[in-house]
Amino acid sequence: MRSIRFLNKHGWIFAVFTFIINIIFYKALPETVAIQWQFNGNISNTASKLQFIFILPVIQTIIYIIKKIKAKGKTTNIYNDISYMFVSMLLLIVDIIIILINLKVL
Repeated sequence: MRSIRFLNKHGWIFAVFTFIINIIFYKALPETVAIQWQFNGNISNTASKLQFIFILPVIQTIIYIIKKIKAKGKTTNIYNDISYMFVSMLLLIVDIIIILINLKVL
């Protein structure tokens, strides 16, 4: 329960952690990073690696700000806190999977 409250209060940690992972793998990534695939495995969308390192951390930050604005002055229940953490962790996992696929590890 404490960890949920801590992560709810300091949710920006997910965006920072995602950004740090992207910076660590920046040099190893190809110049154009595949970020979307079709069902048959063909790449349907790419981004430069400079764009890629900012995409998901910015999305996580926007989600965190919107959540804080909506919850301002209100008491939040545990389900709202858990749903925010789930979305943030899911974006972190997606980021790691995209990195691994582009590094030809997966």
